[in-house]
Parts: sequence; structure tokens; C-alpha cells
Amino acid sequence: MKRFFALLAAFAIFLTACSGYSEPDVSQLMESLLSGQNVKDAVNAPYEDISLIFEFDPEKVEEAALCYSGDGGYADMAAVFKLYSADDVSAFSDMLSEYKDTRYEDFKGYAPMEAEKIENGRVLTYGRYVLLLILSDISGAVGAADAAFSA
Repeated sequence: MKRFFALLAAFAIFLTACSGYSEPDVSQLMESLLSGQNVKDAVNAPYEDISLIFEFDPEKVEEAALCYSGDGGYADMAAVFKLYSADDVSAFSDMLSEYKDTRYEDFKGYAPMEAEKIENGRVLTYGRYVLLLILSDISGAVGAADAAFSA
């Protein structure tokens, strides 16, 4: 019986190692993503507001963080979702892509520079995490995300 549990534990460790990604703390990840970024009048939204803004089922999200520009003329935004199940990653990725497309349509008529920022924005997935990045230095944010998940 001990052998069975030892094998089971080894298998669980193996599966965790095979995921290929570490699981960083959501708030520390957000700090890394925003490092060196200039988000005008940055607002860190409480969880309740995040679920209202993105209209998702809170039962599917273990943790979330959102920082956006409080100045309506700027499109800057970083959102991080850590899901309970990897089965929901595709749906969340699609939801964030649609949100990004809607924001682009909202900005393209009156703020072409911000619309370009949105167009260059990215939706990224790492294991159970889904990120939306709309920032001035998108390559810096993507590099920070890659580094956080490879640690």
C-alpha cells in the first residue's frame, strides 16, 4: 500500500512538472507586468469590479487582478486571471480577445494612438493563467510574463 501511495505522489509531481509553467502569485505577477510601464492614473480594481467589467463566472476564477488607466482617454490595461481549471482557459482567452476587439472599436474613432496600442495588445495563456496586456511597452510586458512563468 505504501508503494502505491509513493507511486501516486510521484505521478502527481510528474504531472505538475510537465505543465511547463510555474504558478506565480497573481499580485506579484501584476507588479512585474507593470514594471517600467506608465499607466496614467492607474486603478487597481477590486475583484468584484473585475467580474463586472469582464462578465465572467466567478466560480471559475481562483484569483484575478486588473490594473487600468483611470483616465478615459488612455487604453492601458493589464488583467491576470488564474483559473481553477485549465479546461476554462480557451473560453477565457476568447472572452478577453473579444473584449480587446470591443475596446479597439471604442477607441479607433477618437484616439487612434490608443487604438493602435490596443491592436498591439496581447492575450496570453500559461497553464491555468490567462492575461490581457494592453500597454505602451508590450514587448516588455510579454517578456515579464514569460520570465514569471519560466521561473
